[in-house]
Amino acid sequence: MKSIFTLLLFSFATICFAQKDTTIIVNLPNKKYNNKHKKATGEENILKIAPLGFTSGTFPVYYERIINDFLTVQAGIGATSRNYIRTAIQQSVDDIKPNYPWGESALIDRADNALVMTNRKPALGYMLSVQPRLYFESDPPDGGYLGISCDFYRYNFAIPGLVNTNTDPTASPNYQYKGIKNKEHENISDFMVCFGYQDVYDRLSLDYSMGLGIRNVKGSKYYYAEDYINTPPGPGPINIIEGFAPYKQSLFNFNIGIKVGYHF
Repeated sequence: MKSIFTLLLFSFATICFAQKDTTIIVNLPNKKYNNKHKKATGEENILKIAPLGFTSGTFPVYYERIINDFLTVQAGIGATSRNYIRTAIQQSVDDIKPNYPWGESALIDRADNALVMTNRKPALGYMLSVQPRLYFESDPPDGGYLGISCDFYRYNFAIPGLVNTNTDPTASPNYQYKGIKNKEHENISDFMVCFGYQDVYDRLSLDYSMGLGIRNVKGSKYYYAEDYINTPPGPGPINIIEGFAPYKQSLFNFNIGIKVGYHF
């Protein structure tokens, strides 16, 4: 009986030892990205462009940097030219009201309305952008995010001055854009809340976003007016006043953006 108990004890100890000896412990790594993403460890930067930016007259380059496990900051810089979307909207609604120096008098501005591009030509400007982002679906910079965007755009224009080409002072004036070029500008400041999603792949990234916010516009427009009030009576030439009139706008802003990036 003792020998049987000893044999059973020895067999139980052998099984326990063998089980302990063959146990395999597997530590799975933290899943930083979905299976479709292949970002290497330590890659915390994305360089991006906006391929559809030309529709709003912007040619930016963006840089996004990971700050911690849920926060990134995106900064952008670039050039500006003609804003096709804004000029099309403003030419249809025509709601820019310059602050003319003649106030409420009956003088008429003979120059083109602001942002009418018939005689006005765009000149090179610049833009700046900064956007902190809070990622809430996965580790940044992958997945859904909420951002606060602050953007500044400087648009420049040049329009030739109006000149009366009719040399007969008794005849009706014939104004044409043949004078010196007058430099105009428009500054746009956007403050928006942005919702977006960024897909990070092997080396590329796709960033889709939608923004809602406020747009503040401050510009300066060339004007040319016939000052009949201060023109002396008689057949002499009409007194002309010309210069630049400031204007302001506060608008609701809606933006849809697509960016393509390279992460490293």
